[in-house]
Amino acid sequence: MKRFSLILSYVFCVLGFFAVIALCIILPISDMQMIASAANARQWFVFNCILSYLILALVLFADVFLFILLQNVRNDRIFTTQSGTLLRLISWASIFAGLLAFPLTFTFLYSALFVSFVGLFLGFVVRVVGQVIRRGTELKEENDATI
Repeated sequence: MKRFSLILSYVFCVLGFFAVIALCIILPISDMQMIASAANARQWFVFNCILSYLILALVLFADVFLFILLQNVRNDRIFTTQSGTLLRLISWASIFAGLLAFPLTFTFLYSALFVSFVGLFLGFVVRVVGQVIRRGTELKEENDATI
């Protein structure tokens, strides 16, 4: 069961990577279609594209860090400084993505608010998990030094 869970996590991580790449390709088309019905469409198009690409870049970085973290889990290197650092980077990427999504509420009110809230919430949750892993690493190092 543990192996299945890890493989499933790898699959979702890789699918997430390709989903971000696909979104980078179709983003201008979908943004233009969504904004076409709004007034002042041209000024919002560039603004939305820039913010959306920045958010996707942060998601891509978080996905790569998550893949490295999964490699650590596969190799039973969970309570390490690197794992804590990776979780901290993932949390910052999520928090910044959530903050960058907030200005999109000017054109995509409800969906951007949802993305902003989810990004911020997940960023803070991952930050707490990172603190737990860092503390577990400290306890592991103390325990290893005692023996």
